[in-house]
Amino acid sequence: MIDTRRLFLVTLPRWCLGGFVLLMAIAMWAYPGGTYRDDATEGYIFSQNFLSDLGRWSAWNGDQNFYAAFLFNFSFVVIGIVFTLFFKMLPSLFSAEVRLRKLTAIGSGAGILGGLCLIGIGFTPADVALTPHIFFADWFIRFFLVPAFCYSLVFFRSAAVDARYVVGYGLFALFIAAYIGVLEFGPDIQQSLSALKIQVVSQKLICLTFLGAVALHTYGNQEILDSSDR
Repeated sequence: MIDTRRLFLVTLPRWCLGGFVLLMAIAMWAYPGGTYRDDATEGYIFSQNFLSDLGRWSAWNGDQNFYAAFLFNFSFVVIGIVFTLFFKMLPSLFSAEVRLRKLTAIGSGAGILGGLCLIGIGFTPADVALTPHIFFADWFIRFFLVPAFCYSLVFFRSAAVDARYVVGYGLFALFIAAYIGVLEFGPDIQQSLSALKIQVVSQKLICLTFLGAVALHTYGNQEILDSSDR
């Protein structure tokens, strides 16, 4: 019999994270060229192209971008579905601890909304549906700040979770808050090339932090499930 909780809280998220990184790397390789500030560049420039540039059906240089766009948009839809299910099932790990139920409910509710925003990003390429794309891109990270904060407290208060997971998820919450600060108060990409690089690199860093935090979270989930099976 399939262990549903282990599937959605450990196995699928790990496979999804690995697949996401691989498909993003292929999409970057396939991207024709062009950035927000310079449509004459060739290929994908890590410090000047946003991740969402990969999802455009037409690259900034005007070339057709089918392969990178397909990989990007497919990846975001899949990862959004997986993490929506992840946060829906996550409170079940702490159901025996009554004092944590409100925190897990709030954290998972916001996590589900963040997962739906990831799906929305996949369905709204920036060159086709810019306004909803920006909405989903801005709000997915804001929604994920809530579960990062709530589950840091859950890990701290729960007797079932090792202390090292508290530190990892707490740092994730701080990084998200810092990135939201960059989005709100950082330089406008229209100002200069350096402003564009700040925004692009910040986006990459929060993406890597998100992937690392979720991977760490799956190991915490695995420990809880292993202890409950004994």
